[in-house]
Amino acid sequence: MPQYIKPTLSITSNKNSVPTAQSPGPLSIALSLNCTDTLSVDNVQSEIVTVSDGSPTKLLDGSNYTPGVGGTAGAFLFLKNVSAAHATNVIYVGTDTGSADDLDDNTGSLGTGADSKRLATLKAGEFMFLPYDYCVDINVDSNAASQTLEYWLFDRGA
Repeated sequence: MPQYIKPTLSITSNKNSVPTAQSPGPLSIALSLNCTDTLSVDNVQSEIVTVSDGSPTKLLDGSNYTPGVGGTAGAFLFLKNVSAAHATNVIYVGTDTGSADDLDDNTGSLGTGADSKRLATLKAGEFMFLPYDYCVDINVDSNAASQTLEYWLFDRGA
């Protein structure tokens, strides 16, 4: 029997001419973007992990899964930094670290490997949701000890 998830993203803002007390937005018009989809999934994997400072951790090993033709295999990946709010502590998300180098390299590199790249930086409370085709490893690191990341991996259904 098919199983489904229904992700919804809503982005709204006021126009930039409203008073500061009303939270002005970045545009000259009010913004209201909404997107909802129904996605077929089968297996679900979830975990809350502690991310160490300066030692990239392989969160998902792409070789443990079977990639296929784009759009027919893979998963949907949700990541959220659930660490306590802090002005400077972040979690780095990237692909294929080539060494134990820190993910916070200012050049965007995740390490010394040719394919090592930082994909995103998540501050406390920030999240990301993306399709994941199992073709690369997903690695995480942080700039401070004991940061906490929650992830959900929804395997794409048939």
